[in-house]
Amino acid sequence: MSDNMITRDQIALMMYRYAQYKEYDTSVSADYSDYKDATDVSPYAREAMKWAIGTGIITGKENGTRIDPLGKATRAECATIIMRFIELYEK
Repeated sequence: MSDNMITRDQIALMMYRYAQYKEYDTSVSADYSDYKDATDVSPYAREAMKWAIGTGIITGKENGTRIDPLGKATRAECATIIMRFIELYEK
């Protein structure tokens, strides 16, 4: 068993790609440039992060001032992101 951690960038991308695979509407997009760490979003995850922020699947930390794209996602964060995804798409 691997103990590798996942970043918030990576989980946004995984959920985005899964939504595309399931042919869900992924056209929602939000500008995340107002977050303090917006420039830290990895190039490969930019579209996914716009979608994740736009849908509310990922929200800001520290009173909504940071998205912490390179931060390690805790189990609780992953569970919350997956729960929000299910609530949004799999009603």
